[in-house]
Amino acid sequence: MNKTHPSFYLISSAVDGNINSIEKLLQFYEPYISKCCLRPFYDEYGNVCVVVDMELKGRIREALLKMICEFEIEE
Repeated sequence: MNKTHPSFYLISSAVDGNINSIEKLLQFYEPYISKCCLRPFYDEYGNVCVVVDMELKGRIREALLKMICEFEIEE
């Protein structure tokens, strides 16, 4: 089953601090984050290939973790 968004239960559990839920949420967004972090890389011969910028990816993951911690669910 291809989900387009994480479940409310997963988000709620992650906001409550459940480590497993936080990890599942990070895994859910992993492909999207990696795609956003693609950058051209030139080798010593001038050849170009596309690679994931791991520093940028770490910053985005850190920002997502911060948003999870600060997120408030209103009833």
